[in-house]
Amino acid sequence: MVRKSVVTVYVRHREDCPHKNQRNSGFYRGCECAKWLRYSGSACFCKARARQKPHKQHKLAADTRSWGNAEEKAQELQKRLDGGENGGSLPTTPDIKRQTIRQELEIYLSAKRSENISPSVQRKLNYQLGLFCTFLENRSNFFPSEITKQDVIEFRATWTGWSDMTAIKAQQNLRGFIRFACRENRTELLDSLKTIKETKQGKARRKPKPFSEQEIEKILEHTPEKLQTLVRFMVSTGLSIRDTVQLEKSQLAGGWLRIKRQKTDKDVRQRLNEALHAELLATLNGNPRYVFWSGSGMADSETKRLHTIMRGIMKTAGVYIQGDVFHRFRDTAVDFWLGQGWSINEVAAALGDTVAVCEKHYADLASKRMEDRLAKLPVRSWSATQ
Repeated sequence: MVRKSVVTVYVRHREDCPHKNQRNSGFYRGCECAKWLRYSGSACFCKARARQKPHKQHKLAADTRSWGNAEEKAQELQKRLDGGENGGSLPTTPDIKRQTIRQELEIYLSAKRSENISPSVQRKLNYQLGLFCTFLENRSNFFPSEITKQDVIEFRATWTGWSDMTAIKAQQNLRGFIRFACRENRTELLDSLKTIKETKQGKARRKPKPFSEQEIEKILEHTPEKLQTLVRFMVSTGLSIRDTVQLEKSQLAGGWLRIKRQKTDKDVRQRLNEALHAELLATLNGNPRYVFWSGSGMADSETKRLHTIMRGIMKTAGVYIQGDVFHRFRDTAVDFWLGQGWSINEVAAALGDTVAVCEKHYADLASKRMEDRLAKLPVRSWSATQ
């Protein structure tokens, strides 16, 4: 029985290669040391034939440092052996230098930055995809072609303790990077990342939670005087803390709030209460441009500082809910508007959001306010005898 020749790829490590002495180092894919081919049989494609030294074990350089290119050459050689060829030379193919996963990530993040994404989104991409790179490197996977569906599934399983929405957004970011960096295995990896569904707990946590009038009074009682104007402004307008921090005095001209939201790039137009407008213009913060912010440092840092302060105020007032701080002021504004008969279209215009987003997020508030209005309408009455 004739034994079939089988071509395998192996590595000849450099003396200074850190993977030289590890277990199964001859089959390590991650380094850029020289790749070789070997097989047993009578057919000779190596230089031993030229030296007229017949032997059964054959080794020949793949002339590449890429494991993927070496495998392609191994497949070509295997076809020639299976076809009955006895020897010759292998066709030369260019050694294409592959980018590592880490290098692909740097390129991807650079491309994202050029799209003018916000600093907060940049930080999330850096953190989440950086975790992915480290996870793969700990498995000795250094090139995109080496990523398997088991890798991405088990990486996603490490997201313990993350909220459902954080995991959903993280998977969107991961899929975007896979589409960018992976070619040979892209479809398989994307198919393995099935949709992450919102949890009941997450949906309940994200429902709007407006403050009652009594709770607003409690908050103001425990708020330092210099921050009371900020609270009244946010409760009245529903503006996000990010936009509030960078509110400019020029955007209050004529008693109107006119800005373009940083998150959605949509216009916000609201008529301000006269007393609130005067209070805003009288606010002193040491900066001629901004209403609340001194202008020193980073706006993100100021936003985080105010979050910490307001969280403490709400806890002292006994109205704090885990994870919700300034966004509850936005919910409070919407609840008031709906109670005054505003339509969802008008609410969306005031918030700088789409109608679809407002309908989805504030459906419960709209239904409750509709019930309140329906309860005041006359209904048909019947006498007790009928």
